[in-house]
Amino acid sequence: MSGEIEAVGAVATAGLVAGAIDKHQTPDNTVHGAEAHGVCANCGAKLTGNYCATCGQPAHVHRTLGHMVEEFLHGLLHFDTRAWRTIPMLVFRPGTLTREYIHGKRAKFVSPLAIYLLSVFTMFAVFAFTGGAPIETGEKAPEAVMAEVIATDTGSPVTEAATTNAYEVDEREDVFAQIKQAYEAGKIRVNTPFPYLDKKIKHKLENPELAFYKIQNAAYKFAFLLVPISLPLVWLLFFWKRGFTLFDHTVYILYSLSYVSLLFIVMAAFSRAPSFLQGLIPWLLMSIPVHAYFQMKGGYSLGWFSALWRVPVMMLLAVLGLSFFLVAIILVGVTG
Repeated sequence: MSGEIEAVGAVATAGLVAGAIDKHQTPDNTVHGAEAHGVCANCGAKLTGNYCATCGQPAHVHRTLGHMVEEFLHGLLHFDTRAWRTIPMLVFRPGTLTREYIHGKRAKFVSPLAIYLLSVFTMFAVFAFTGGAPIETGEKAPEAVMAEVIATDTGSPVTEAATTNAYEVDEREDVFAQIKQAYEAGKIRVNTPFPYLDKKIKHKLENPELAFYKIQNAAYKFAFLLVPISLPLVWLLFFWKRGFTLFDHTVYILYSLSYVSLLFIVMAAFSRAPSFLQGLIPWLLMSIPVHAYFQMKGGYSLGWFSALWRVPVMMLLAVLGLSFFLVAIILVGVTG
């Protein structure tokens, strides 16, 4: 349960940070009377409008508890109407969204960094609540056997609902048990050049669930590293073409990772849904290269062939970058 509580806290934090990052894009046209023509409470400069022209602080400074609660809820839940404009474009028109943001049309969109933070932390929160996907085993669980015994004694048929949950086993817990048993049986040997690392790994193998928890924490705490890891990989696809900057690549990466995070949120929800929705998960995964093609083609104003050959190369580079990231967080989680 503590993992779920921490996940909710992480989403709240992400919402506040994202709101703070994105707040400067939302102009406040409210006139606050005398405050707009006095002096700034922060720097003392003369005010000529709703904001100080010197330091940018709002002319009207609130000192009520109600406003603090309002600011919290605004930062957590409210991106004005820009979120409803940004997210559909991120999913269905990623190239247009990327191109317009790069070329200065930004006031009507949620910034790439803000939407990335919120989507990534929400993804990890959803993972914490949904856990691993259930699997079916060939052996009957004790609950299933008991259900059949009761049905035999009473003469009533065994319902599907009574047995389905009994056959489902948490795959993650099963893997944890197998790892622990293999380590205790001596099937897993730890022998690195670093005795300190050996000690840490052996300690985590004694409690694989704790190790997984540490790795999961490291994953969402260091998720921002995906951006600097991806940046040189995307740069390799364009370094000989003039007119593209590292800023352009960063916008592309942030929106792309945001889409993948939103996609994984949907997939995690579908993994706990009826089987016909679970069957859509492979198709959702196939949308990633399609989305990358249209985002790259529109965002960089490329021809169809220029975008087409870059997508598979970028997918290979993405696997390389993701592998590096996974190795890094596993090391951090195991040694932490």
